[in-house]
Amino acid sequence: MVSLFRTKPPRQTLADQATAARAGRINAVVALAAVFVYNIVGMLDIFSTIAAIELGRAQEANPLMRAVMDAHGPGWIGAKLFLQLVISGMVIWFPHRTVLTVFTLAITLNGLIVMNNFWIAFGG
Repeated sequence: MVSLFRTKPPRQTLADQATAARAGRINAVVALAAVFVYNIVGMLDIFSTIAAIELGRAQEANPLMRAVMDAHGPGWIGAKLFLQLVISGMVIWFPHRTVLTVFTLAITLNGLIVMNNFWIAFGG
């Protein structure tokens, strides 16, 4: 009975929305550029984290990452790189404007964290 009162058309499936988002050239280009910057920031995060820890100036603040570091030693680097690969693939697969906006905000925040890491390691 509820379906009799439906006033909106049925929603597109996620796959249909992803296809439509990829069809927009600008979205695809922005997604590739954002993923490129994201992976550079991710690598800098690894370098800055290692530097701050090795110099004895900091500890990993993220409790989940700290647990991975404690359990797997240098394997945390592979886990982080794998997660970056998965996230990069997701953004390229679904470059919707909302996804890209949230993603670029996350990249910016992570970039600020990386800058702070380098400041702690070398400037403080």
